[in-house]
Amino acid sequence: MQQCKQYIAAHPLDEQLQGECDFTGMGMQRKIAVIAVVTVLMLASASCLSPWWTLYRMRSAIEGRDYVAFASHVDFPSLKASFKSQLVANGGGKPANDSDSVLDAFAEGIVGTLAGPVLDLVLGAAGVIEMINQGTPAITRAVISSAITKVPAAAQAPAELKATYRGWDRVAFRGAEAPEEEGSFILVRGGLWSWKLAEVDLHPAAAR
Repeated sequence: MQQCKQYIAAHPLDEQLQGECDFTGMGMQRKIAVIAVVTVLMLASASCLSPWWTLYRMRSAIEGRDYVAFASHVDFPSLKASFKSQLVANGGGKPANDSDSVLDAFAEGIVGTLAGPVLDLVLGAAGVIEMINQGTPAITRAVISSAITKVPAAAQAPAELKATYRGWDRVAFRGAEAPEEEGSFILVRGGLWSWKLAEVDLHPAAAR
């Protein structure tokens, strides 16, 4: 291209060469535009798929019993705050169809007092892993036992997790076989590709 410009400067009357150089320049611009569009589409696709990559890494950590790696994908203070606010707001009502749930223990007018200490106990890495293993954010006896022993009862995550976007910065997921009314875990975006488990939705049916 630079050689074209130099030749045109030396031969201003050569119209045919000027046309060829203009065409070459337009072709280069089109290539640059195509590359830019493809790059943007690839980045957008990677960003959209990033929560599934986070779930894959969480599942891999669970299956490998790498609790430190798993904990790096969880915002524990935010998760505890999400649990506590919903338990207090709903009087500790237990999730539907969960006969093994002990959330009703919070319902006797002392929810606000008990929620903090109990959630501090339950919502460690082992307790949260056991919840994901069972597919719902229900505080069951198995979850409490795992939290106390610091060892999840189940060795592997569910065979399949179902995840859906709830806006740009949140993705809800639960066991693929778990009914929606039993609640969901919420990944919260921390950047273009960064996500952490930071919230739960304990009462999705009541919220609608």
